[in-house]
Amino acid sequence: MTISRRAHFRWHQAVGLSIGLLAVIIAVSGSILVFRDQLKQPPPAAPIVETPISLDALVERAVAAGDGSPATDLAIPQEPGAAYRVWLDDDAETLVFLDGRGEVLETRSTAGGLTRWVFKLHTGELIGTPGRALALLTGVGLCVLAYTGAAMIVSRRRRRRRRGGTET
Repeated sequence: MTISRRAHFRWHQAVGLSIGLLAVIIAVSGSILVFRDQLKQPPPAAPIVETPISLDALVERAVAAGDGSPATDLAIPQEPGAAYRVWLDDDAETLVFLDGRGEVLETRSTAGGLTRWVFKLHTGELIGTPGRALALLTGVGLCVLAYTGAAMIVSRRRRRRRRGGTET
């Protein structure tokens, strides 16, 4: 049994109208996240150190600079004069900047920042489990749109071949 082009069109239209606004929100927030580094306050500069301390010691100093919460991530500087970054697993989502000697240059709370809020909007976290479910349904809906769109094209080509028309 083949599904008619009209049925594909109806599904395509219904799904498109159902997820359209959600897809736009996800697309716009994702586009904003591409520029998150430009939206954030720049990191502090770090003095160049000839022999930096070990990464374990660096993480220990970052944990000590916070509330004792464990570190979740570590970013190693990619250029001279850049700081090490250590993220802590606390409620404030603390980010600690250190130089190669392990000196704390700055600590920042990132929990309430703009890019964190946009990320939560993008993933659906902003409204919890229902938001994540809506984000998932949007992704599935986009797959349905791709399928029904392709099916309509294939159906149109088959119909033209049966009528003896030419493809464009």
